[in-house]
Amino acid sequence: MMESDSTKNTPNADDVIRFLAENPNFFDQHPEALSELSISHVSDGAVSLVERQVAVLRERNAELRRRFDHLLARAEQNEVLLSATQEVIASMAARGEHEQISTLFTSLMRKHFDIEYAVYHELEDDLPSDATKTANHLLGSKTATSGPVRSNELSALFGSDAGDGSAAIAKITPQSGGQAFIAVGSSDPTRYSAADGTLFLEYLAKVMASLPMARSLMRNKAD
Repeated sequence: MMESDSTKNTPNADDVIRFLAENPNFFDQHPEALSELSISHVSDGAVSLVERQVAVLRERNAELRRRFDHLLARAEQNEVLLSATQEVIASMAARGEHEQISTLFTSLMRKHFDIEYAVYHELEDDLPSDATKTANHLLGSKTATSGPVRSNELSALFGSDAGDGSAAIAKITPQSGGQAFIAVGSSDPTRYSAADGTLFLEYLAKVMASLPMARSLMRNKAD
């Protein structure tokens, strides 16, 4: 009985052993092949070294895949945030100096971001408001901060009576003088945390400091 071509081309055990002996670096060059192998070796109930190596490789491969998926998801989120931030900046830059910056900022942030509260507020030196006192207290010596806030702080910043929540705040300091802050908030205490960072809000604050409307507002206040 003649063998089929497929049977002739299929390597047997001796062929595999000979190939591996002639190519001792095969698994070094192709670690993915080793990670997919299922090798059983019974030796009085003990796990063989090869089995352990394969298990470690599979665990490492699974962890690398999880990390890659996480990084990819964060990159996609950052791309969405950057695009929305650019939309807000472009819309504010297109408005005149006499536009109500507070109303404009709130409406744009609610339009382009999934947020509950947003506010632009000037920092008063004389007779500071509750919002100014709260912002200064939360910021301290920092230019931006993010984290949980108490109900009275959330109320002072956004006029909310929803109880405890969370907020992210960034200070605006135009070259013409004066100071203001922008803040976003939520009635969810976990929505904004220190681990999230304030990169995009700080970037927005720096750009807003150079906009004509902000310079004009601060200049008029100084006068």
